Order: sequence, then C-alpha cells, then structure tokens
Amino acid sequence: MKHIEVSLNLDVVAPLLDFIKPIVARLEHETAFAPDMAEADRELAGVWREGLIHTQVEDCRLFMGLFGSEFFESGRIVLTTENADGILRAASAIRLKLRETALVDFTDAALEGGEVEFEKLGESERHGFAAYLFLATLQEIVIKHLFD
Repeated sequence: MKHIEVSLNLDVVAPLLDFIKPIVARLEHETAFAPDMAEADRELAGVWREGLIHTQVEDCRLFMGLFGSEFFESGRIVLTTENADGILRAASAIRLKLRETALVDFTDAALEGGEVEFEKLGESERHGFAAYLFLATLQEIVIKHLFD
C-alpha cells in the first residue's frame, strides 16, 4: 500500500475546513449535482439519489477524518491508496458545491486557470476560492503520487 504524508499550514487550512464544513453538511442531504431525469424515471432517480448521497456521506467522513486531532497536533495528513478514491470523490463533491454557492459568479475557465483577482473578492468568495484551490491541490497530489 502506497502512502504519502502531507504537511499543511494549520493557520491556512483550519479556516478553510471551517468554511467547507457547512458544505459537507449539505452533502448529507443533497447530491453534489443533479442531472435531469425524465418524469417516468422518478423511482430510478430516487434510488440513484439515495445511493449517491450515501456514498457522499461516507466519502466526506473519510475526507474530514483526515483533519482530526492528529492533524491539529502535527499539521500532517496521510493519503493512502486505500483512502484515495474516497478522498478524490469527496473533494470533487465539495468543489462542485463550492462552484454553485460561493463561486457561482466565476467561470470555469477563471477557476481552473487561476485567473481570479483575489484582492477584489469578498470574504466568502476568497474563502471559497482558497478552499477550491486547496481541494484541487489535494486531488492533484493523490493522482500524481498514488496512481502513477
């Protein structure tokens, strides 16, 4: 089993975690995205939604579990091949919710290209953008170092 330890700055990451906690709570009751399904497929849509929410809850618990008491003592998280898929899914779900809440006024190109004038953002947008970048960076680390 591959694993990597990532050292993070507590002063930077702690406020980001506080910012995403309400988003994680939303993901316990709603899907990260909701594709349109035909009216005739209501039952299928309900089953799909319940399964997705269940997976989101488990993935988000795994993700937030990285930031428990050990993290707040050491500033380190451990990413492994065993937790990688769940971490990637949780980060994706949270980023999608950030995209439709705090970052709703941004284009995908601006977010993915980092073409954002940080100093001109409001507080919620600053935290949202920083959280978005933080999650993207974690995803890149997982993909680069655990799936090569």
